[in-house]
Amino acid sequence: MLVVDGTPQSYVDVEDPSYLEFEYVRLLADVIDGVGTPSEPLSVVHLGGGGCTLPRWVAATRPGSTQVVIEVDEPLVEVVRRELGTQGFRLRVGDARESLQHLHRGTSDVVVTDVFAGARVPAHLATLELVQEVHQVLRPGGVYAVNVADTGTLPFARQQAATLAAVFEHVIVLAEPGVLRGRRFGNVVLAGSDQPFPLDDLRHVTTRSIGRARVETHHAFVRSASPATDADPPEPPTPPRAVFGPA
Repeated sequence: MLVVDGTPQSYVDVEDPSYLEFEYVRLLADVIDGVGTPSEPLSVVHLGGGGCTLPRWVAATRPGSTQVVIEVDEPLVEVVRRELGTQGFRLRVGDARESLQHLHRGTSDVVVTDVFAGARVPAHLATLELVQEVHQVLRPGGVYAVNVADTGTLPFARQQAATLAAVFEHVIVLAEPGVLRGRRFGNVVLAGSDQPFPLDDLRHVTTRSIGRARVETHHAFVRSASPATDADPPEPPTPPRAVFGPA
């Protein structure tokens, strides 16, 4: 388990990279599973690395995939390289948004953003301009998947869904029912593409015995939310202390 400043960031099974402990990581994996043909290699960019759980899963389930992971925390990168290795992906140190500008346009099947500064999403990685940059990196029909966290009426998650919907024709929302109903602080996975998502398949695979997630389109979810921009950046929520330990 990788814990940064008291916040659990990653869980890596060193013996079985296909094992995913956190439910939100499973949801990200479910979205990636629906891209292309099962088992065929993918080109994936990961903005935010942590312990690189998802890149390891892609390498195990899609052998031959080309992956690059951008992680801003250099000491963390050194620990991951030394203790866990980087087989199946390249791990680079850098700011996610700045590094995105140097990637080849129109070459990636999937871009994943899973970046937290402590327990909050950095605002500069949650704006319309960032999503537009991601769109340029993706191949036609490619998928952008992002992990955010929210609670209550989910204002941040709804704003982020509106931000994706300003760029992508199709946007979906995946989360556990308790989070979607505002009963607790938790993760919300959003995904955007210019091609329709396999909604029936996603709804089937996300109905697990534990953490029976829901899959929705963005239309009802967004409500009156407007996209976040660099000029009017979002205000990502801070989780209650009790989420990660005693208050």
